[in-house]
Amino acid sequence: MATIVYSLSAKKDKTTGKQEILMRFFHGRLNQRAKTNLFTLAEYWDEKNQCNKIPKVRFMSEEKATLVKSLQQVNKELEEISTFIQEEFIKAGAGKVELADKWLSSKLLDRIKIPKGERKSTVDNSTISTLAHFIEVHDISESQKRQYKVLYRALQRFTLYTGTSIELDDLTADTLRQFADYLSTEHQFIGKDKEGKPIIIDSRYQEVYDQVPECRYPKPRGKNDIIGTMSRFRTFVKWAKKNHLTNNEPFDEYEIGQPMYGTPFYITKEERNILYATKFPKNPGLEVQRDIFVFHCFIGCRVGDLLQMKKSNVINGAIEYVPRKTKEGRPITVRVPLGPTALEILERYPDVPGNRLLPFTCAQDYNRNIKKMLRLAGIDRQVTVINSLTREEEQHPIWEVASSHIARRVLVGNLYKELKDPNLIAKISGHVENSKAFNRYRNIDEEMAKEVILKLE
Repeated sequence: MATIVYSLSAKKDKTTGKQEILMRFFHGRLNQRAKTNLFTLAEYWDEKNQCNKIPKVRFMSEEKATLVKSLQQVNKELEEISTFIQEEFIKAGAGKVELADKWLSSKLLDRIKIPKGERKSTVDNSTISTLAHFIEVHDISESQKRQYKVLYRALQRFTLYTGTSIELDDLTADTLRQFADYLSTEHQFIGKDKEGKPIIIDSRYQEVYDQVPECRYPKPRGKNDIIGTMSRFRTFVKWAKKNHLTNNEPFDEYEIGQPMYGTPFYITKEERNILYATKFPKNPGLEVQRDIFVFHCFIGCRVGDLLQMKKSNVINGAIEYVPRKTKEGRPITVRVPLGPTALEILERYPDVPGNRLLPFTCAQDYNRNIKKMLRLAGIDRQVTVINSLTREEEQHPIWEVASSHIARRVLVGNLYKELKDPNLIAKISGHVENSKAFNRYRNIDEEMAKEVILKLE
C-alpha cells in the first residue's frame, strides 16, 4: 500500500512561531509532496511517531489547556487526512493509473472544499492561510507567485497593524478600501536617521515588520502598483468562491480602477547603432553589457527569459525559447531569426561558463549598466513618461528612464514602424493574443503622424 510521511516545513511563521506540516506520498515511482494547511510548534512535533507530542501537566493553566487542545486537534486532522488520501488513491486506481503531477495538492484542496457540515473536521478558512494554499496549488508562473507572495506578506502586516479581521466570509468592500489605503501609506512608517539611512519611525509598525519583513523597506507605491495588487487579490477571491471556500463577493462593491500607461518609448535603430559603435575604454566591462543589450534589442524577449538562455537555444540561425510567462498557461515556442549583428555578438562570446548564451549579469546591475551606457553614448533624447506616483506627464532624457524592458520595445516599436502586421510582430516578440501591453504600441502611429506633420514646416 502507499506510504505517507509527514515533516515540518523549514519556514517558520514569524507571527505564530509555527511551521506547516508537509505530506510526502509514496507508491512505487509516485512521489509527491504537498502542504496540509496544518501548523504546529516544532518543540511538540514527534518525527518518529508522525504526530504532536501531547505534554502531560498535572496542574494545567488555561493557556496550556488551549495548547493541548490545539495539538490534539492537529493530530486528529492528520489521521483524517491520511485516511482521506488513502481512500482517494484507491478510487484513482491504487497506482494502476498514472496520476497528475499535482494530484496530492489537488486532493488536499478537494478536502478543504467539502462543506463544513459534511467535513469530518475543521480546516482553517482564514484569508491568509487560504491564500498561501492558492499560491501553492494554482498554475501560475514563478514571477506571478512572487507577486502573490508580496500580497500575502502585505495582508499579514495589515492585519497585525490594524487588527482588522480578513476572514474570507467576512471580507467587505470597506475592508478592501482600508487595505488599499494601507498599501498607499505603508511607506510613511519609514523615515531617515541623521546619516540619511532609512529607519522605521513607528514603534508599533516596527513590531509588525519584525514579524513580516521584506527584502527592503516599503517605498511609495504608485496607483498602477496598488491596482495590480488589488487585481491579484480579486483573482484569489474569485478562485476561493469557484472552489466553494466562500460565497462572499466583496469586490462586487469595490472598484479597483484602471492602470494608466504612457506611450511606449524606445531607442531608434539609429540610436541602437550609435550605441553599438561606442567604445568604453575606461570601463571595458560596460562594452560586454552593451553587446548583451544590443543583442537583447534584436530578439526582444523579457529579461527573465534572456538570463535563462543557453547555447542550445540557438537553432538553425534563430533563437528558440518558451517564454516563462506563458509556460503555466498555453505555452508557445517563440522563434526569432538572428541577423548579422546578433550573430556577430554571439560569435564574440563562444565559451561562456555554464553553457550560457552570453556573459549575463544580474537584472539589477543590467538595468544600471543600460542607463550608464546610453548616457555615455550621448543618447539623451527627451521622452515623455507617466509618473507612477502622481500619474502626471514628465519629460526625462531617455537614458534616465531606460531599463531592460526598453530592449523589448526596441524590437516591437521598430518593427511596428516597418510593417503594420500585429500578428506577425507578436509572433516574433512572444506577446499573447489580444495582449493589452502589445496594443499600447499602436499609439506609435500618433507619434509617426506628428513626425510627418513637422516635416511640412
